Amino acid sequence: MKQKERIEKMEKILFNSSKLLEELEEILGKIEEDSKNYDELIKYYYSKNWTKDKEDFEKDLLPNMESAVVLTEDGIYDMMTASSGTAIHMLELATKILKR
Repeated sequence: MKQKERIEKMEKILFNSSKLLEELEEILGKIEEDSKNYDELIKYYYSKNWTKDKEDFEKDLLPNMESAVVLTEDGIYDMMTASSGTAIHMLELATKILKR
């Protein structure tokens, strides 16, 4: 590889990596800002209110509600599982980055 090509290649890598880190920082900020909402949702999922809401929805006692994914067992649980998996992935990646 010629010197000019090498420098151009490294320049692209630098700009791409910098852009990705900026995007990651933005997403992490959004997740951090939303953490209170996430915690509220998880608390709701394990509450008596969720159970009552689910039962009432299944009995068609909430006629104005056409859809309530939040009342399915899989909706919130799948998000919790995905969140845990993503957190593990972030820890693994952070460890790899710090070991460089």
